Amino acid sequence: MRWAILAATIATFGYAGATSDAFAQSKAPESAAAADPASAIEQGVAPNDLLRMTSPPNAAPDRTYETPEAALQQADIDYLVREGRRQLAEGSTDAVWIVAVFADDIASGRYDDARAVLGRAPGGLNSGVSDMLEPFLFAAEGRVDRGAERVDAAADNLPAPLPEVARALVFESAGRLQEAAAVYALMVERLDTTPPGDAEPQNTEEFERALNAPRVTHAVYRAALVSHRLGRREEARRYYDIVAGFAPRSADVQANIARLNAGQEPFEAALTPVSATGRWLIFLSEYLTQAEMLTQMLSQQAPEPGFASENGTALLQLGVLLAGDANDWRLYAAQQALGAQGVDGAQRIIDQLPATSVFAPDAEIVRASIQLERNNDDAAIAAAERALGLAGDRWSVIASVGDIYRRAGHADRAIPAFNRALEMATTPKDRADVLGWRAYAHRFAGNLSAASADARAAYEIDPSVDTRLLYVSILMDDPNGWNEGIAMARALFAEQPDSVLRLNALGYALIQRPEGLEEGYRLLWRGFNYGQTDYAVIDSLGWAYYLYGHFEQARALIERANDLSVNDPNAEVLDHLGDIYWRLNRRDDARRVWRQALDARPDAIRRRDLEQKVQRGLTTPAPRRRELPQVNLPDAPSQREDL
Repeated sequence: MRWAILAATIATFGYAGATSDAFAQSKAPESAAAADPASAIEQGVAPNDLLRMTSPPNAAPDRTYETPEAALQQADIDYLVREGRRQLAEGSTDAVWIVAVFADDIASGRYDDARAVLGRAPGGLNSGVSDMLEPFLFAAEGRVDRGAERVDAAADNLPAPLPEVARALVFESAGRLQEAAAVYALMVERLDTTPPGDAEPQNTEEFERALNAPRVTHAVYRAALVSHRLGRREEARRYYDIVAGFAPRSADVQANIARLNAGQEPFEAALTPVSATGRWLIFLSEYLTQAEMLTQMLSQQAPEPGFASENGTALLQLGVLLAGDANDWRLYAAQQALGAQGVDGAQRIIDQLPATSVFAPDAEIVRASIQLERNNDDAAIAAAERALGLAGDRWSVIASVGDIYRRAGHADRAIPAFNRALEMATTPKDRADVLGWRAYAHRFAGNLSAASADARAAYEIDPSVDTRLLYVSILMDDPNGWNEGIAMARALFAEQPDSVLRLNALGYALIQRPEGLEEGYRLLWRGFNYGQTDYAVIDSLGWAYYLYGHFEQARALIERANDLSVNDPNAEVLDHLGDIYWRLNRRDDARRVWRQALDARPDAIRRRDLEQKVQRGLTTPAPRRRELPQVNLPDAPSQREDL
């Protein structure tokens, strides 16, 4: 049932992966609302100022992009609206254009035009797009009860708690907080508010819990805000506590609990019809992105470069512009753009976050990451210093500053920052997290003994899955800790033997030593059989082939792993690929990818090795070709296209 709902929603918005050339192919529906494009789709109308805030400076009105994704990488919603009007005028019925133009019209108070735009969707005002958006148009027109009825009429099209959220947002937008609170109370009563565990889900219930966690957290936080605004302190506190159980380090929750204790209103502004529409688009964005990612996962599709979901990204970027105080989601939108290689767009998104926000230090961390991506380490350090000055008692921000220092190659600054964060963290889980970050910083700087000591200390106070996986990853490289790492990896694997993550952790740790190569190879083939789009296990298996001297098979696998990590080039994968090219007598290709590995900011030990390889090539003997162990799995691929 749930999968059918996900699939239906994807079909409603479906254009993922299409280019702009595909957007004008549909014939406009024959409906009265769409019959007069002059009123609803005015060419040359400048988008509302809210939707122009992240546009590139001095951008020409007639600018174009090859794909909508390229515009989203630049966070150019102004373009998306203008192009939407052009596309709709030419007969397109794609949902992304309809939503963009609808958002502009409702922000500008052009309500008749907004309804006419909805009428252009396949199915007109009875379409899935209209079901999701018209309630907010009714609210903007002052017909709040009609908006709530419209939500109820389409409630079966979305999973819980989204229908309840939409209804409550409609009431919130009109200041009818008592009714919104009643809807939220019923919603919370029906929700599973148990936070997901730290291990991978092992059954349907755990999977659904993990899947729904972001939506539950977001929805319950809205319930907390309404109760807080109504002065219902105990109810608000209970809701905030639920959110904190899912996200214990949330700056907004901590700030609002402090304000609740002081008898003050929440720091967020009360909703208007426009900001409620923005909040709703954010809810839809999270849901749609997750749905499209699930589709890819279940169909074994390889991840594409760029955004996980163009549809979800478009809704998110529209949403944070309409809901100006959605700064937690603004942070996420900037990080999302940065991860899709939209560095300039990420900068413009994060620059909309005000300096007075509770998320101001987090914004500086994002700015630091942007500067690292631009290879401007001095600017990254400056942003990290600003975050440090704003951090107050937020140890997680201080630890994030330490990680910026690490990434910039300043272990001398990173370790003191982690030390400071460790003094401030109080719970075992938090202290283990800081110790894990510090262990990785030591490992990155080449201090293996200090890294292992921190990994052991973290495990002693918090034997969670995450901590134990870190323990394995640190100790597998330590000559004095390999046996301990293997023992831990075996214990993790025994708990969940069908986990690709745990198979890879044990298999890759094993092949670090000759005595573990055969067992590791067999395990990694099993992991590959489970996770043929997981670049980590594909790289690990490819490296096992390399160690057996089967360089063509290794090349096929590690080229595939490199393709799958295209959004975030991995120094280790590139290093492996360079070694394979060298053994295949492709010396120029080897040096090219080794240089790419150096650009990907490897750790100190790998950096030294890579620099030597670029200068001298491989000076160690090639692994001797040996017969591969037999495995009861499909035959190994011999060519890249076989993958």
